[in-house]
Amino acid sequence: MDAFFRTLPGVFEAIDASDEVRSAFVFAAWRRVAGHQIVERSQTVELVANRLVVAVADITWQRNLESLAPQLLFKLNAALGRVTVNFIEFRVQPSAIEQVPRTIDQYDETDNDLPSELTAAANAIRDEKLRKTVMLAAANCLARPT
Repeated sequence: MDAFFRTLPGVFEAIDASDEVRSAFVFAAWRRVAGHQIVERSQTVELVANRLVVAVADITWQRNLESLAPQLLFKLNAALGRVTVNFIEFRVQPSAIEQVPRTIDQYDETDNDLPSELTAAANAIRDEKLRKTVMLAAANCLARPT
């Protein structure tokens, strides 16, 4: 996964990203920069313009994450290689957090409906494990309920 995130800015810059692809990249970067504890208790919901909406389980998590928002925003944009998100909104929405993403062992490249430009960009990755990781991250992000 580290190799993927080192290449993320270059891949993100190289493709003409649709809104779905942009969201997939931002959601994947969020999982990376937010850290395990936050990711377990939050869920990216949508990216509207430059505003990332993240669901949280309760008001306590909302307040805590709002206090961390500037640092998370900086890390997120740094991981993406450019300013992509200007604001993170934390919504209390516990029902959005219940879905458990698939792991690399459960992923089958033939069972997804990813945007063609994302599939084409991922297919250009020579390392099979890295390619599957990119596809899995995108599929998990796009499969989340809105």
